[in-house]
Amino acid sequence: MKSKMKAYVLMGFTLCAGLVSAEGAMAQANAVANTTMSTPKLSEEQKVERLIQLVAKMDGATFIRNGSDHTCREAAEHLESKWEKHRDEVKTAQGFIKELASHSGLTGEPYQIRFADGTVKTTQEVLLAELQELEQQ
Repeated sequence: MKSKMKAYVLMGFTLCAGLVSAEGAMAQANAVANTTMSTPKLSEEQKVERLIQLVAKMDGATFIRNGSDHTCREAAEHLESKWEKHRDEVKTAQGFIKELASHSGLTGEPYQIRFADGTVKTTQEVLLAELQELEQQ
């Protein structure tokens, strides 16, 4: 809201001062509003943290790791510990998903998520889709 106000003040000033036409003033106001209102891009680390938070908040979902069922919170804690241990080696959110959050390091077995409706998907599939959404924001 404040950025819109700044844009209109700028537009009014430039019109009153006779510096530009009404069209030019509106274009400047829109440029200011768009620049100040744009959301900064997330860092790779922030993307990973958002993905882990997503896992923690998946109500009604069950995570399947090495044949055992786990809660959302347990799954998020497990992914967080893997991230903490390997964050110096894995530099991107996509790398986090493919190298750490998709399968067991011990057995190589893929992690799965069983949703409340009974649908089962791999963790990789779910997290890659969520990452794509994050990167489009």
